[in-house]
Amino acid sequence: MMTRVFFAMFFLMALTEGWPRLYDSDCVRGRNMHITCFKDQTCGLTVKRNGRLNCSLTCSCRRGESCLHGEYIDWDSRGLKVHICPKPWF
Repeated sequence: MMTRVFFAMFFLMALTEGWPRLYDSDCVRGRNMHITCFKDQTCGLTVKRNGRLNCSLTCSCRRGESCLHGEYIDWDSRGLKVHICPKPWF
């Protein structure tokens, strides 16, 4: 019974709030930033505020695809720089 209640509450939350996002507690980033890690290569995101590097994230990703997918990202922010997988691949 409790399992059914848990799943019902989880899916209700998913419908109203959206699926839970992945966050890195050590980093300061825009809301709802989502990180998807794959294999093969590395990529990352760096954030600079007032000329200082606050956060550097790296993860593995599939060739040719971005590691970082997001919703409601402030792309106009001058301090945000997104790196996709490096080329050429080895």
